Amino acid sequence: MPVEFDRSSKFLNDTVDLVENHKADLAITKLSMTFKRATRVLFTEPYVNLHQSLLINRLELLKQLNGRSQEETIQQLSGKIGVVAKSSYVDYAKHFKGMEVVTYSTWPEVISAVHEGKITAAFCDEAEIKIILRDQSEMALALLSVVLKDTNDLKGIAVAMDHNNLKIILNFYIKSLNMDITADKVVNNYVGVIKEIEQKINAQEH
Repeated sequence: MPVEFDRSSKFLNDTVDLVENHKADLAITKLSMTFKRATRVLFTEPYVNLHQSLLINRLELLKQLNGRSQEETIQQLSGKIGVVAKSSYVDYAKHFKGMEVVTYSTWPEVISAVHEGKITAAFCDEAEIKIILRDQSEMALALLSVVLKDTNDLKGIAVAMDHNNLKIILNFYIKSLNMDITADKVVNNYVGVIKEIEQKINAQEH
């Protein structure tokens, strides 16, 4: 059966729209499993669980210390927090009561804003932030990475509400692959992760 890929979506929420409106059978992307989305589409079992993370401008953090420890200051961070528009992090960011949520069209725009001090922190999953620090090591001098270990960002595949059988098949397939994907594996050995998955898929087909 031929498979047609639609990569036209600009934002992650747009992929949910496509599935909900039956313009796509499923959405395979780094899609966070949120309550709001779960009222519109069905999700498979998560194939990876990431933590929410902050990338904080060090100078802005320094201004807020006021004799407090760095940990205490981060817990009570104030100012502006940047996220990608129409992503799950728009809602996640609302938990930071003392911060104003600012949305940007792309993740690089968020990074530029926090690096320039236009916002206090950038907010996304740990993999995205670790990739920034890996590929742009000079950023570590100006930005502090904080992984929020008590949070979860489950990623799953979305299917339409009336495609429960497809969801069951996908769940079976995900479980059979027995994937052990972590942020560090994705960031440090992405090719190896993909190769391991391909090997498991090929093994099942023989």
